[in-house]
Amino acid sequence: MHGLGSWMFLRLRALLAPLPLVLLAGCAALPTPVVLEGDATTFKGMTALAGEAAPGRPLHVLLVHGMGTPTPNGFDPFIASLAGRFGLVQIPPHDPQAQWQGCYGKTTPGQPALLQPTPEPIDNIAVFRDNRALLYTYNFAARPADPPQLTVSYLLWAPLTAPVKCKLETEDDSAPPKQAFANIAKDFIDDKLADALLYAGSFRKEVIRPSVQGALCKVTEGTWDPARKRCTPGPYHDPTVIITHSLGGYMLMDAIKAELREDDCGGPSEKILEYTPVIYMMANQLALLNLSTLRRDPQAPKTATAEVDAVTKQFAKCWLIARAARAKSEGRRTETAPLSQVVAFSDPNDILSWRVEPKNLNLPRPDRGEVAVTNVYMSNGEFSAPGLFSDPANAHTGYFVNPTVMDMLICGINNNSPCAINVSAR
Repeated sequence: MHGLGSWMFLRLRALLAPLPLVLLAGCAALPTPVVLEGDATTFKGMTALAGEAAPGRPLHVLLVHGMGTPTPNGFDPFIASLAGRFGLVQIPPHDPQAQWQGCYGKTTPGQPALLQPTPEPIDNIAVFRDNRALLYTYNFAARPADPPQLTVSYLLWAPLTAPVKCKLETEDDSAPPKQAFANIAKDFIDDKLADALLYAGSFRKEVIRPSVQGALCKVTEGTWDPARKRCTPGPYHDPTVIITHSLGGYMLMDAIKAELREDDCGGPSEKILEYTPVIYMMANQLALLNLSTLRRDPQAPKTATAEVDAVTKQFAKCWLIARAARAKSEGRRTETAPLSQVVAFSDPNDILSWRVEPKNLNLPRPDRGEVAVTNVYMSNGEFSAPGLFSDPANAHTGYFVNPTVMDMLICGINNNSPCAINVSAR
């Protein structure tokens, strides 16, 4: 054992010996091309979708954050950048109020990039009043006095889990001081990994899922009944784009799936799917979080199946039905639904991102290809030591400041698009 330990130490020392030189030479991420993979290597951007807006109905973006505790204005720069790409300015919100302040000690408010609207709390009988999820609605137009041309609904669900994580953090108050790396790792576990663990337990059904369903209800102009966890649909018909990050993508799909199963492809989820041609997922975690639903099939004791296969197929089926119903209602020649698409962005060095499997959205053969998947791989420009490591934090969160990602969100990818520079398909 002593000999093996000495050998491992020598190997580790040999590996780390050139590290200082590598760090000096590798102070930025190596440029990597954009690689597309999946059912389709073409997808629409928001510019094309904005053209579908009816008079008086803006392009509507639903944004859901991932694990961790962002501040209410944490996504302001991204939202402001979206509006700026369209040449729009913010319509000042009325009567702004004090914003939610999390108890998590390491959350430092950033400088607001936009005027903060007063959030709409999502009522949930299982949640204390100050810990409800919050829906922030931003409106933009060519001039501040014009009707909205772009609406961004930002779901801040962090208040739901913040109190639990704050209590977890304080349990270490009397412990001896940690080294810097241990502090960083412990903070990641307390503030971020804890969200995934909470979602894998009863918090999913009792606290988080109903809050996301309530937010979907409000986005679609419905009336939310928190006691019955039911929504009375509203007259929603905005062209819609959904953007999710990390755990937020799984949460959204899970909430929509639960409602679709109960209402047989009806309710506010059917409304939002009807008008949503593209869902953009940053750092998708379906493959990881599927493990929380893994079950053993009693009819096949040597195999295991995940509930998500049924979840995503149900989701795809209802999406297809909703989009076909809209095509029919608009008097199009065919009742076939226009193509709907999931676009999953992943930095190859993001250790918390997984590809979306096209097979998960498989539909009956006559409808196959109507709901497509595109995986997009590209670097977020994080600090890298070539061949050794990349900054994991920026690899996971850098999508929202990555100009290449922003280009693709705005104008999509196709053979004639200027955004398709340095793109390869496989």
